[in-house]
Amino acid sequence: MPKGPDLHELEDCRYGCAPGPAPALRVPARVSIRGVQPNADPTDGAAYVTRQPPQILLRTTPEWRRQCLTEAAHIPSAYTYLGQLMGHDMGSSVALSSVPHVQRAEATDAVSILGPRRYNLIDNPLTLETVYGPGPMMLSHLYDPDTMLFRLTPGARLARVYRASHDPLSSSDDRPIRALYDERNRDTLMLHELAVAWMQFHNLCARTLMANGASPFMAYAMVRAHVVRVWHGIVRDDVLPRFLHPDIAAIPEEDLPPEWQLDETTLLHGLFRAFHSLPLAAYDLGRHGVHNLADLLKAGYEISEAESDWVIDWPLFFGERPGGPRTGLSASVAPELRAPVSAAAVIALDNTTAIDVRPLRAGNDKIEAAIARLPDPWPARLTPQAIAQDFQARHPASPVRVTSEMIEWGPLFQAVMIEAQLHGQKGGLGPLGSALLRGSIAGSINRVILAPEREEAKDLPRPETMMKLIELVRKV
Repeated sequence: MPKGPDLHELEDCRYGCAPGPAPALRVPARVSIRGVQPNADPTDGAAYVTRQPPQILLRTTPEWRRQCLTEAAHIPSAYTYLGQLMGHDMGSSVALSSVPHVQRAEATDAVSILGPRRYNLIDNPLTLETVYGPGPMMLSHLYDPDTMLFRLTPGARLARVYRASHDPLSSSDDRPIRALYDERNRDTLMLHELAVAWMQFHNLCARTLMANGASPFMAYAMVRAHVVRVWHGIVRDDVLPRFLHPDIAAIPEEDLPPEWQLDETTLLHGLFRAFHSLPLAAYDLGRHGVHNLADLLKAGYEISEAESDWVIDWPLFFGERPGGPRTGLSASVAPELRAPVSAAAVIALDNTTAIDVRPLRAGNDKIEAAIARLPDPWPARLTPQAIAQDFQARHPASPVRVTSEMIEWGPLFQAVMIEAQLHGQKGGLGPLGSALLRGSIAGSINRVILAPEREEAKDLPRPETMMKLIELVRKV
């Protein structure tokens, strides 16, 4: 496989995001480039095609970012992080070489879905595994072993566990551990609070069942299934409507074509990375003014100012009250996307991954088949040539000139972001991005097998939106 770009190259941005000639990329025929046999012998020189990696549109400038947000900023910014929680619950993809116990070579089980180079650490997508992990029998720092409840103070916004010493001659450690199973949910203040809200919701429901005589184990098992059902409802009825194009949202679920369900590699590395366009440079939390995104990202275990003083006004964040920060999908990203590096580094890493793990691209047969199943007039309007022409006509001052090759053989997430800016409604995805997201999410939910709901759980609360769930557990 080709070696990915060195981040030192970002100094003059030779890889992808800068004008000028790009290094030649040898693409293996397994990527299904048109005209090359997909099962050709990889040692055969004819089985490789030399291509120039297309320039990456996402060379953010302040002017370009402002122009994009002027068009796209319609979605309450809380959905940025609720969507991120959904993405984390779909997968945590790592190099197969870092998981030595999994099957290799001619794998035919679930590992083979990801291809020969990636492994999904999430065993059961869309079951809130990102919050629950393997459960109370395995995670004593996360659960109380007697009650099988999450170790949380009722009403708490954050998950913290302190190490207290039983030896009166030794001092306790007053530095908290942020006790979340998935560390990806730990360091962004907004995402941390959303994960804790689900933990609080579990505890509230489990306490209700135990007060009615259920054992801690039975309460955990019943509530675990109940929470997943509530999560699926919120994903379908609260998250997806914010992002789906109306032409795709109007299709009955039973009529969704199977061509819209992506393999996990393309879902995680080809589609979800388009959501990197959602974070804003700064947020009004509803208290103490506007705060830069970099200040809301916390690594390590020291107490941050965000945790000790700032309070997120969730009704403002979810659009329940006017004046809150809003965002939308576009062909740009916030320069402060990830501290301490700039968005340019994130873009470079995204594109390195797109080369290494081989997600599908718009020019692959499977994505072309997905486009062909879109309702009219979209198949004709979403050819690479049509997208490139429409984008250049509407945005002649964009930082990089969009070409049909950029759409066809560039990273899929880039094509989705460009399509969203052209055809998205109220900050959402365009028809193709919407179809791929909805089809993949519906397929994942339908693959989840839950035990029949027990009579004792039928009266548990069922909040229909994330905001209502937060109000229930925190009384905000």
